[in-house]
Amino acid sequence: MNISTVRSLALKTIVHPQIFCGFDEFKICCSQLILSQEQTTATYANKSLFNTLDLFSFGTLKDYLKQGESAVQTNEYYLPLNEPALAKLRQLAVLTCVQKACFDGKTRILYDDVAEALGLTTDTMQDGNSSSDAATTASIRDVEDVLIQCLYANVLKGKLCQKTSSFGWQGENLPVVSSRDIPSTRIPNLLSELQGLDQRLEESGIEVTQTQEQVTKGLEDAAHYWKTVRKQKNTAQDESFSKVSGGGGTSITRGFFGEHSGENRHESSSGGPGINNPRKSSKRSRGGMSGKFHIDAGKRI
Repeated sequence: MNISTVRSLALKTIVHPQIFCGFDEFKICCSQLILSQEQTTATYANKSLFNTLDLFSFGTLKDYLKQGESAVQTNEYYLPLNEPALAKLRQLAVLTCVQKACFDGKTRILYDDVAEALGLTTDTMQDGNSSSDAATTASIRDVEDVLIQCLYANVLKGKLCQKTSSFGWQGENLPVVSSRDIPSTRIPNLLSELQGLDQRLEESGIEVTQTQEQVTKGLEDAAHYWKTVRKQKNTAQDESFSKVSGGGGTSITRGFFGEHSGENRHESSSGGPGINNPRKSSKRSRGGMSGKFHIDAGKRI
C-alpha cells in the first residue's frame, strides 16, 4: 500500500457514519506501514494524514477552523475535508462538549457552548438589529441540526429544549454520550482513577454486606420476640380460662347456658311445657270450654 491508498482509506474511515473512535489506532497502523516502506518523499503528506487523524481523535471543528486561519494553506496541515467529513467533525465536537459537561457534573449544556465549539460565533448583544437576530436564529438551527444528527446516530442521549436553548440529559440511561479517543498522556491518570474507583467499590461492597447482616439479624430478633409474645399471650389466656372454669370447660358451658338448659331444649322440642304452642293450647281451651258448657247446661236442666 502506498501513501495515496492509505489516505483514501483514512478518508473513508473518517466519513463512516458508525465510526466515532479508533482514529488513533488507525494512525498507529498507518505510521507502521509508512515507516516500513521508508518513503521519505512523502513527508508532508504523512504529516497531513497524521494531523487529520489526530484532529478526528482529539480535536474539534474549532481547532480545524483556527488552524486554517493561521496557516497559509490549510491543506498543508490537514487533508482536504469534504462535507461528510466536516459533518462528522461537528458531531465529534458536540460529543466533546457533552463529555466535558458530564465531567463537570452538569446535566444540561447551552446552545452557546455548542456553537462556540462548532465555530458558530454570533453577536447576540446587539438589540434591535434584525440581521443579528437572523444570524442568532440560524446559529441555533445549525446547533440543533448537529444535535439531532448525533441523536439519530445513537451516540448521544437527551432532549432539546427550545425554551431554554439548551440540551439536557437528566434521567437518561448511562452513558449518555459515546466516548472518543483518549490521548496517551491521560492514560496514567485514567488508570489511577479507575484503581481508586475499584477501591471505593470494594469498600462499598463490604459496607453493604455488613448492613445486610445487621438487617437480617434484626429481622430474626424481631421474629423471635413476637413469637415469645404470642406464646406468653396464649399461656395467659389458658390460665385465665382454667381459673374461671374451676376445673373444666363443662362448667363454663353450664355457666353460659344454665344448669337445666339441656332439659329445657328437650321439653321444647317434644312439645312439652317448655314452649307454649298457641295453636294446640287454643284447641284444648276451646274443647274444655265446650265440655264445661254442656255439663253446666245439663246440671241446670
